[in-house]
Amino acid sequence: MEFTGERFIPTLPGDIRLEHLHRYEWCTPYIQGKRVLDIASGEGYGSYALSRHAASVIGVDISAEAVNHARQKYADRDNLTFVEGSAASIPLPDHSIDVVVSFETIEHHDQHEEMMSEIRRVLTPDGLLIISSPNKKIYSDLAGGDHNHFHVKELYFAELDTLIGRYFGNVRYYGQRVTATSLLLPHEAEASDIIQTYTEFNDGVRRAVPMAIEPMYYLAVASNTALPEPAPVTAFFSEQDNAFYEKQREVLELNTEIRRMSDYIAEVSNALSVRDKDLAFIKQELANTSQELASTQQALAAAQATLCARVIRKLRSLLGKS
Repeated sequence: MEFTGERFIPTLPGDIRLEHLHRYEWCTPYIQGKRVLDIASGEGYGSYALSRHAASVIGVDISAEAVNHARQKYADRDNLTFVEGSAASIPLPDHSIDVVVSFETIEHHDQHEEMMSEIRRVLTPDGLLIISSPNKKIYSDLAGGDHNHFHVKELYFAELDTLIGRYFGNVRYYGQRVTATSLLLPHEAEASDIIQTYTEFNDGVRRAVPMAIEPMYYLAVASNTALPEPAPVTAFFSEQDNAFYEKQREVLELNTEIRRMSDYIAEVSNALSVRDKDLAFIKQELANTSQELASTQQALAAAQATLCARVIRKLRSLLGKS
């Protein structure tokens, strides 16, 4: 399945890979032993990840190509099925799902009310919705003209909150973004779930979990009954993706090329400056030579006139004697 920009595929490197894989692993505590709907399931990698922990997973996508691809690629999981369908008309019975997971979907269409109504319909009365939505302020407004043309209707936080609030009585929000950080990790692998976080504030550094200020994506956990315990703060590491270091290397190479070009431009500028001075000197010499030539031509003309006058007088004198 080729990447077109509409659906993520797990071979892509960079921020998009970290964001997508992190989301599915983050929701693991919510889906243990549950009947899960993943909509839209896209390439199928997320549904497959969920199926390692859930009792069953149904991946629904509007693209027949994506569904067929997922069925073939992830056929080894007995508790995983893929179905063609729309988020605005989910092909599942009422109250048949414990947890609906919907990542990077709501912005790809404008049938938001229909989607939320359908999600509530297929969920059990105490079911749970886990949904992501790009933060329009950061994702698009501050990005200038760099807009994802597959996004039909993005939402500001207030719009997302109002939409979810119309269908679910309880909601908790999280923020996600790839950011700069420093890691101190064991030199040899150690199994540990303890991570201490330090955050730099205006008044200094202290041990604290930073707030999700201006995240790239919002994630909401919503239900019409009491919400489960909050998910822990998580970080996602990838040994396969060295995109950050690749970017650093590219920046270094670009800086080296910029310096080389700057040196070349300086050399050319110096050469042009010398050439301009030489041209100015040549022009001055040419002007001086032109003046000298003009003076010489005037003197020659005067000499010719004088000589002609003498010759004429001499001839007249000779003719007069004869």
